[in-house]
This record gives sequence, structure tokens and C-alpha cells, in this order.
Amino acid sequence: MPMLSVRELEAGYGPIRALDGVSLEVDEGELVAIIGANGAGKTTLLMAISGVVPVRSGTVEFRGQSITGLPTHEIVRLGIGHAPEGRRIFPRLSVRENLQLGGFTQPDRAQLQRDIDEACGLFPVLGDRMAQMGGTLSGGEQQMLALARALVGRPKLLLLDEPSLGLAPLIVARIFEVIAALAARGIAVVLVEQNARAALKLADRGYVLETGRITLSGTGAQLANDRRVREAYLGEG
Repeated sequence: MPMLSVRELEAGYGPIRALDGVSLEVDEGELVAIIGANGAGKTTLLMAISGVVPVRSGTVEFRGQSITGLPTHEIVRLGIGHAPEGRRIFPRLSVRENLQLGGFTQPDRAQLQRDIDEACGLFPVLGDRMAQMGGTLSGGEQQMLALARALVGRPKLLLLDEPSLGLAPLIVARIFEVIAALAARGIAVVLVEQNARAALKLADRGYVLETGRITLSGTGAQLANDRRVREAYLGEG
């Protein structure tokens, strides 16, 4: 049984249907990349899985349990973390407070502190910025904080939306190192990433999403070597 199973999912905004019958699976410990052009529905897909965007039809199951229609906080409690596009940290809260909010499901305060320490071990700069307001961090530091905040919730499945967007190359390299390390730890990852080449290099499997539909799927290597993907997303047209 897959960890995450999405079947014939439809979702959107008002009269706009952003997802049109999307089906995909993610296995335990698997890193799955979702690639596609801007407006293809990638962000909507992650937001529908995490309960932010209502599902119009279709189903989402996590470890055999339907989570279709559940509120976001209940989905987080089940073990799905989400680091959204644009970081969406709390700019007027400190780094420590942002991280503490990421662990809202943890009643044991000592364990929460250990989880925060572990997340900061991946991004040591956050440990030096604990009292600093989130909004005063650099773009790269804010992305690290968004990812660390999601990790403090101890997710079994992590949804990552454009984690490298707009960041300097050295920061991007560190972000991808951490993503690879998370997958090696057994945390399943769904990665939406505009850097398709880097995403497919990391991915066990991938899906191509175009105008709300899955048009291709395969291993990361298969998609990276597919002529259509190379021309459309890898700049080899």
C-alpha cells in the first residue's frame, strides 16, 4: 500500500478548475518530483493534499486513511508537513517562535526543544538567529526557517513547494543537500521545483503536470532522459 494515494483529484478556485483528474502515489521513504510549467497546478496539488484548497472530487488517502476534506491541522497531526511556496513564515515572530509553532502537535516541551535543536542542526544559521524576527532574515534564511518549521512537526511525508526559488546558488545547494538527507532518513518527500534538472536528479520517481493533468510519469532518470521533458523543461529544445 502506498503512503500517499491521490485518485482522480479535482480542485480549483471559484470557476477555475486547476486540477482535472490527477492521480499519483508516493511510497514510504520515496522522493517524488512534480514538474511542470507555471500555472500547471503544482501548488494547488500540494495545497489540496494538505487541506488548504478544498477537494471538489476524487480522494486523498494517507497510510490507508482518507484525509479528503479534513482540516489542515488534522492532516498535520497525521504526519504531513508542508513548506509552502513563498516561505510564508510569520515575519513578526522570532525564529524560535516560528519553530515552536511548527511543533504545535508536540505536547512534550522537552521533546519539542530537542526537535528544534535537530532542525537547527541541519541549518546552523537558525540557531544563531533564535531571537531575531523572521521578517528580518534574508530570503535564504527564511527558506531554511520554513523548511525547519515543517520538520519540527516530525512529518512522515513532507510537501515542498519551490524551495530553491529566488535563492543564491550556495543556498540552493544546501537546500538540496538537506532534501536528499531527509529522504535518506526515510521521510517521504513530494518536491515541486522549478529547477527540473536538479529535482529529477534527486527523485526516485516523478510526474509531469500540464494544465491540471498528469501527462508523464516514470523514474527520475527516465523523465530526465525523455525527449519531451528535455525540450520542455530542461532547456534542450
